[in-house]
Amino acid sequence: MNTKLSEMREGILEPERLDRHALIAAIGALALIAAPALLVLPKGLSLFGALLIVMTILLRRRLPSAWREAGGAVRMLLLLAALVLGVSMLSMQLSGQGWSTIDNASRQLLLPWCALVAYAATPSRLWLWRGAMVGIVLAFVLALAQASSGLHRAGAGSNPLVFANAVLALLVLAVYCRPPGRRWRVLLPVMLAFALGTATIVLSGSRGVLPGLGLLLLVAVIGGGRRRWLRLGVAGGVMAAALTMLWSVPMLAEQTRLHYVRTDLQAYSRGHVDTPIGARIEFLAVAGRAFAQHPLTGVGIDRFGGEIRRIPVCTRQDLAFCKLGHAHNDLAEWAATMGLPGLATIVLIYLLPALLFVRLLRRAGAGPPIGSAWAGLMLIAMYVLSGMTQSMFAHALSATIYAVFVGLLLGIALREAAAGEQERNRNPGAATG
Repeated sequence: MNTKLSEMREGILEPERLDRHALIAAIGALALIAAPALLVLPKGLSLFGALLIVMTILLRRRLPSAWREAGGAVRMLLLLAALVLGVSMLSMQLSGQGWSTIDNASRQLLLPWCALVAYAATPSRLWLWRGAMVGIVLAFVLALAQASSGLHRAGAGSNPLVFANAVLALLVLAVYCRPPGRRWRVLLPVMLAFALGTATIVLSGSRGVLPGLGLLLLVAVIGGGRRRWLRLGVAGGVMAAALTMLWSVPMLAEQTRLHYVRTDLQAYSRGHVDTPIGARIEFLAVAGRAFAQHPLTGVGIDRFGGEIRRIPVCTRQDLAFCKLGHAHNDLAEWAATMGLPGLATIVLIYLLPALLFVRLLRRAGAGPPIGSAWAGLMLIAMYVLSGMTQSMFAHALSATIYAVFVGLLLGIALREAAAGEQERNRNPGAATG
């Protein structure tokens, strides 16, 4: 008996096993910090990609059980990724495009991969929060440096629209992945990060993310706690004051280009489409015609630019508008290029993960809006709002951000939901939250 007890102790205290567990935890924490912290840098997700491969190798013995335990959530994400890739490949073949056209679609395979690895590694969402805080500060410094150099719209080496959406994703992580409670040592850094992130978005000159930024502020302020109506009034007042400043202060109005909205609409009414708003309205018309002519197949993946160049104004003039290649609207882009299958696919890209997060929130019951499920749901909401004026998945970074963070957040949220249920079973009379 003593021999067996000695063998058990040696097995439990075996240095290699302890080192392996610590190594997995350390690499998992580093990966979750690196993904948001380096997000706005060129090739900033490369380190996360390398660490994801290392994590997959180290967790190879845990992954089969994680696949079984995660239920249908990861399987549904895998089916979704396969659908996105399959529809894109079919469109590629029918339209005679090259393999490079499905590069962004293939990134959705990161959805189930990240979810499964996150579930198996069981990391804390706080690592994402810490990385997001670093990422927001870095984005602000880069934007401020570019603005100081005379650049009108900051982009940190990428498209200003993509840069602004990346910062908005970081804000979602900073607000919803924070530690629980309302301690000032947590709330004060979050509020500072929100201010820096908002300033960074203003310096990018992107108007498409402003609705998402407003929704993020609204839900964060009024959710949870008492005196909800007072919170709603405060949030409404802050948003009204911010919009007034952006519209009336000349320097801010010039930076955000809000004062151009009226002139763009007036110009479009006179037939001028070569303005940001006029172009987007015209793109919707072009997409509508393309979908009506090819409802089952669309004009082909990555071929929307050809439809733009066929409109009369582009056959007569060499306008900047005519050189653009996307519909600047998710539904219009996918419907025009891939027909009904594409339209159904983009709806499922947003709807399916959102339903998974909603189901986890319902399992958790009433509580403050904080946690991985809330972060995932709000990130999807940000993409839906931004997707009204931008083609989110036409850009490699935006497509990768969605797949990586929605996957990671779902894997962590599944663990948080299981831990919450165990806690409620142990303490059935305890309040949730």
